Amino acid sequence: MGPETARPLILLVEPHEEHLARGEEFLRGDCSSSFDVATARNLDDARKVLDDVARTKQPLVLLLVRHVLDEGKFRELLARAKEVTPGVRVILYADDLDPGFAAAAKRDGLVDISIAEPWEAPETSLQPIVRDALRAWETTGATSALAANDIVQIIGDQWAPRCHDVRDLMARHRVPYQWIETGSEDEDDEDRDPTTRIVFPDGTELVDPSDEDLAQKLGFSTSPEESFYDLVIVGGGPAGLAAAVYASSEGLRTVIIERDVPGGQAGSSALIENYLGFPDGLSGAELASRAVTQAQKFGTEILLTKSATGLRDDRGYRLVELDDGTEIVSHTVLLAMGVAYRRFTGAGAERLAGSGVYYGAAAAEAARFRGRDVCLLGSGNSAAQAALLLARYVRRLTIITIDESLETTMSRYLVDRIESLEKVKLLTKTSVVEVKGEERVEAVVVENTETKEQRELRTDALFIWIGAKPNTEWLSDTVVRDKQGFIVTGRKLHRKQLPGWPEDVWPAPLESSMRGVFVAGDVRHGSAKRVGSAVGEGAMAVQLIHGYLRER
Repeated sequence: MGPETARPLILLVEPHEEHLARGEEFLRGDCSSSFDVATARNLDDARKVLDDVARTKQPLVLLLVRHVLDEGKFRELLARAKEVTPGVRVILYADDLDPGFAAAAKRDGLVDISIAEPWEAPETSLQPIVRDALRAWETTGATSALAANDIVQIIGDQWAPRCHDVRDLMARHRVPYQWIETGSEDEDDEDRDPTTRIVFPDGTELVDPSDEDLAQKLGFSTSPEESFYDLVIVGGGPAGLAAAVYASSEGLRTVIIERDVPGGQAGSSALIENYLGFPDGLSGAELASRAVTQAQKFGTEILLTKSATGLRDDRGYRLVELDDGTEIVSHTVLLAMGVAYRRFTGAGAERLAGSGVYYGAAAAEAARFRGRDVCLLGSGNSAAQAALLLARYVRRLTIITIDESLETTMSRYLVDRIESLEKVKLLTKTSVVEVKGEERVEAVVVENTETKEQRELRTDALFIWIGAKPNTEWLSDTVVRDKQGFIVTGRKLHRKQLPGWPEDVWPAPLESSMRGVFVAGDVRHGSAKRVGSAVGEGAMAVQLIHGYLRER
């Protein structure tokens, strides 16, 4: 028997009766076809609504709340909303909104958007913001066969690696789920059940499914509909998705091959704040979901759980071989595989992967470590955003980096936020040499890189961001790569690396050493390794592909 479907809820907290009536009228008129609307006159009543939401498992999609003076109680309400539904959008407003409070609340992850008094003309001041927030919710899992308010149940132990993998997969697909934990804190590890069950709204159930079985059940495509395309894009990160939008909208038959989840490494980012057009930021998963919806609107086909294993030229056509033996023929190929998290090779890490050792999984796991002590190994902007997300929940967060300071690899605005958090401890010039634990992480051994002094830190988890490597091993010598595996393009190639090319012809700026095979995003040698840059390269690649097709 599947879980009952509950319509997502919008909660308005407004102490002024006239404004409350105006707001309720606006919300019910604009949103009532798909969402329930609840109202509260004070913080206590709002808390009762949130408690009911937690009890009934009704998803809370939007909290509209006027800033009131009881700051401690007010922050508790915001924190409770984020606890009940971590993905809820919180819109804070007031006649004379304190910018300091709004900035601090955003920094702490309690508020998403802050605006001035909206009730004089909500159709112009509030409607676009509300509709955008609700649209984001409605596109949650938009590429799956589930409705936005269908809830999948995941039944399994927190420390079971497959349970972690499934929850992480669902979170990055933005498929709503309810996790029912089977283990308990005082249960012996050997008595824990490692089995993971997934129960769907139609009552069907999968037990320890493969990624492909799960993708098919969710309604994702896992095999190509056609045998020939104008453009095959390998990789569904920002570069690949941007290229798909432009290529499909301009009439090219386009397919994306993605072995994991659309969004790439950016899709795991808790918050992207420096992407043009989103001043309040958005999660990587939301950005990817929007891009997938956009690409599919124009006809892009997206294959999931499939890896490219070979690429060759066949009389001027490009053949891409998949891991199941399928071959896809095309005029052109765009390599946009991005990079993969570099695995940590310290003792114990691989054995405990998924059981307290996590790569890029902060969004799926953060709330599970409420009130616990965790460590984060690494640096960079993605690590910073993960740290800020973890800090909302954990008791103590220790950031471990071999760098002398966070500024070495992290944007200044993120450094400032991390340094302002009392619960965060920073260990610089430090490495992890061992992860300890029997069935789950219990401690890490760290070493000062200068003095070589070692000590043990008790921790419940180790989140790892230690760089990335390009996903290009499968290409072998098909195209020219640098020593790190990044693909060389354009004038960075030497003439001797271009056998078969006419003497007077050079690869286009994003073209590889194989004619008709282009490269965009993080996987390209010399790329900027930023989301905005990857999107720009994906769009640029399509224009170069058009030029190549015209010359054929």
